[in-house]
Amino acid sequence: MATDTVYDGGSEADRRRVLELQQAYLDANATFDWVELQKIWSHSPTGVFFNMNGHTYVGLEHWTALWKYYSERIDTGLWEPYDQKIVIRGDMALATCHRRTRRRWKGSEAERPPDQVDKPAFISRSTMVMVREGGDWKTIHVHFSEANPGPRPGGI
Repeated sequence: MATDTVYDGGSEADRRRVLELQQAYLDANATFDWVELQKIWSHSPTGVFFNMNGHTYVGLEHWTALWKYYSERIDTGLWEPYDQKIVIRGDMALATCHRRTRRRWKGSEAERPPDQVDKPAFISRSTMVMVREGGDWKTIHVHFSEANPGPRPGGI
């Protein structure tokens, strides 16, 4: 298991599996591999996913459609995690991390949304909630947002 990851609760097997699934998501996200996503995310229609684009997606079908759209229009490369924390309570797990990556628009300029600015490097934050389904962990909720590189208000 990753030595720089902080764990709270859960068995060694559960900790290892949750960390593996967090990495599997990051690997799939690097190429918007929606086929791999089907293996690691819950198929429950109650799943809610908050994307960095500011929109909410409900159910795996929504997120899959987003990745199919992005796969032809955005290049990000691998998302490198750090500051990982895994909290496990019974059949629910929380995995958080910061992630280094980049973003480049590769679609037609006519289709580029105003918020799709090329960034050679940036940091985002990730929260993934997993539940045990059928004996394995599946992601039921995510919340992604870009980190603010400026000073914190109040110097906190």
